[in-house]
Amino acid sequence: MTTTTSPVRFGVIGAGFIAGVHAAAAQAIPDRFRIVAAADANPAAAAAIVARYGWENSYASVADMIAREDLDGVIISTWPSSHVDLIAQCIDAGVKYILCEKPLVVTSEQALKIWSLAKASNSTVTEAFMYRHHPAIRRIDEVVASGRLGVIDHVRASFTYYSRGMNGYVDPSDSNRPWRYRADQGGGALYDIGTYAINASTHFAADIPLRVAAFGRARNDYGTSDKIMGLVDYANDIVGILESSEVTDANQEIQLSGTNGTLHLPASWNIYDETQISIRSSIASEHRDQEKAFRTITDTISVPKSNAFQDQLVNVAKVIRGEGEPLVGLAETVINTITMDALALSLNSREEVDVEIPDDVAAAFRSQVVG
Repeated sequence: MTTTTSPVRFGVIGAGFIAGVHAAAAQAIPDRFRIVAAADANPAAAAAIVARYGWENSYASVADMIAREDLDGVIISTWPSSHVDLIAQCIDAGVKYILCEKPLVVTSEQALKIWSLAKASNSTVTEAFMYRHHPAIRRIDEVVASGRLGVIDHVRASFTYYSRGMNGYVDPSDSNRPWRYRADQGGGALYDIGTYAINASTHFAADIPLRVAAFGRARNDYGTSDKIMGLVDYANDIVGILESSEVTDANQEIQLSGTNGTLHLPASWNIYDETQISIRSSIASEHRDQEKAFRTITDTISVPKSNAFQDQLVNVAKVIRGEGEPLVGLAETVINTITMDALALSLNSREEVDVEIPDDVAAAFRSQVVG
């Protein structure tokens, strides 16, 4: 296991694209975080990623990797439908830190199962919302905490892109098509990308969702929903406006609107370069003064370039060393999953749906927000 000076040691479960993204992030901070092994049901894939990044061992079995390696934790980078069983397996095997790709799980029941298992075992399970670790999001947190925006009225979070698969590149009749085009594997706009928008909305609203309403397309040729727009009503009267689509051009905006100004981040989930946060505020005037009414001024805050995946692993290392807390708590993820379920139900039923958060989860989330 890690010492107070050595890098933390992790194994990766799953050897696909996103595992490589985590691998590249870890390579940039070898003094803090090391990936030493990979496990995949396809032994050749595990061996290939180990060879590519110079790790120590590859395994065809998760159980073997956990048993044979001296690990501080694991990164789960498999299809969403497999997450609940893999998390449970790792907790049962004594793994104390699990960083799992989004969506952590795909049903409320699964989320509550992981909640109970993690509490009973004193394990840390973190959903890999890498964007939350980027300095742009941390800077927005500071602006909100300073009161500069006044009282937050509503949050708008968008994640859209035009999926090539929706344009005939993926055959709907192919039973082995990628998970994003399979409802039984956690595919579709809501679970793949809408989960980011929900997380941001709840994070900045900083309270419990009470009810939702959703609109869009419930089922396409793949059996998934490729477009869902949602409204979330929070306990503190903030409203979340969510935009998630795989059939329109790319958009990754976050907007916070308050009594004293409106904050805008143009790209939120994948920030590759330097960016700017803008804050637009009205110029005080009498409504009848048509020369000034509704005019605004805009300030900008520059944010330096940073790799959110790398920032995320730095946070993981700090948590393991007892130097910090996870930026994304498990209570938050449980709320995210229950909200996703409610939005899916609303989309299919064409009715408002109540969001039912267990009392202990709500209390844990509110404690995190206050803290």
